[in-house]
Amino acid sequence: MNTLISRIIRAVKLDPTLFEELINDPSTQKQTAWVVAIYSMATGFGMFSRAGATVVNVCLITTFLTWYIWAFSIYFTGTYLFRGTISQTDRKTIMRVMAFACAPGILRLLGVIPQTSVILFIATSLWIIAAGVIGIKMAFQIRHTGKVVILCAGTWLLTFLTQSLLLVMFISAFGVV
Repeated sequence: MNTLISRIIRAVKLDPTLFEELINDPSTQKQTAWVVAIYSMATGFGMFSRAGATVVNVCLITTFLTWYIWAFSIYFTGTYLFRGTISQTDRKTIMRVMAFACAPGILRLLGVIPQTSVILFIATSLWIIAAGVIGIKMAFQIRHTGKVVILCAGTWLLTFLTQSLLLVMFISAFGVV
């Protein structure tokens, strides 16, 4: 557990050696689900705790789905955009990198403090994208950052819209206001 916590802290600090470690060590795959679960629960409690437990649970489900969508959209788009690189990255590597890139989102738990959730959401979203850029740049072995920023930000926007739609669908299905 100490290794997981130290890796989460290193991800929040945007430590490039962490992402290199994730890329080169497939055994870290086991920790990805924990990182996403902690991130999704922190987001659920921080952003939606006033709406009740159902919304927090819905946030947990939708966050796992959209993490999966984000990782795979980056993998497929990235392998197309960067097919001329020397990288031989696989989809599981991208899933590890993107799971730990979500670690700054754990700070969304502070959204339980009134009037902070929107600012926290924007700040942590930018932080998550920055972490994703560092990890994806290393995973695809790209020297120039511009395409990676567009890739991470564009696919993040796609998953944000997807998660928003899923949240609205699930919340309305369960009759939560």
